[in-house]
Amino acid sequence: MKIYAISGESYLLINEEVNKIVKDNKNVTIFDYNNDSMEAIMVEAGYVSMFMEDKYIIVKNANFLGTGKITEKDSELLLNYLEHPNDQTIIIFICNEKVDLRKKIGRIIKDKYTLKVIDNLKVYQIEERLKNYFLKLGFKIAPESISYIVSNSLNNYDMVMNEAYKITLYYDKPGIIKHEEVVNITSRALNSNNFLFVDAVVDSDLEKSLELYNDLKVMKCEPSVLISLLARDFRIMLSVKKMQEAGVREYSIMNELGLMDWQLNKYLNKVFPYKLKELESIICKLSQLDLDIKSGKVDRFMGLELFILDICA
Repeated sequence: MKIYAISGESYLLINEEVNKIVKDNKNVTIFDYNNDSMEAIMVEAGYVSMFMEDKYIIVKNANFLGTGKITEKDSELLLNYLEHPNDQTIIIFICNEKVDLRKKIGRIIKDKYTLKVIDNLKVYQIEERLKNYFLKLGFKIAPESISYIVSNSLNNYDMVMNEAYKITLYYDKPGIIKHEEVVNITSRALNSNNFLFVDAVVDSDLEKSLELYNDLKVMKCEPSVLISLLARDFRIMLSVKKMQEAGVREYSIMNELGLMDWQLNKYLNKVFPYKLKELESIICKLSQLDLDIKSGKVDRFMGLELFILDICA
């Protein structure tokens, strides 16, 4: 089928479904209906390649399929396309709510094309996916820790996997995940400050960075955790910057780095003020700081504070 509508609340599950459709195809264009016009989307959809190759168009925030509004002009443009689609184009509309089948567009897509409804996972399904995620990466984790992560994330699959990602970053290599460390890493208040701190350093906001760093020291947050989070962010930023400058499409960057669309947008904004050499230099400094702390050459708290002053001053 050449036209899909995917509805659901989980960005991760929707992204999985999109990847099943797109597979390894690199000819992908992403539109956001909140920012892009229907006319621009339809022009791109109707374009015929001289090489006769299939192309994929992803339309994010197509919530006009649900409770969202759509102008009469946009509705007419889309309805005309649905009657006469381009055989070379595969369009995927992403609706982050239930599709309203009382609307003509929704009914046509359901009857003539493909409507995929992504239901939220049940608790046992989330726990099974989480367990498999850790096993695949070579980690061992107790059932009580799995349940704790899921419960602490309000049974939200996207939040659960975000927490899981942070836990694996905490450890240098695969091994046994301790429950007490799971509790510490997934502490809501602590995590919130962790990432506010990282954002402040990346934004070169010296005053805010030091304020948050002092708060984290009071909360007994280990500098090694913060160094890992900083290194992760700057490594991702470096990869995004390199691929962006090489002309790689946004969808390919998302797939290559395993990011969600909102994460990619965040990193695209973050890397804008930086040059490649600056990012490479910062990553080297973080690596050296980590080595100096582990070898006892530098006090862990003072070492990180000096790094903040160096980067943000």
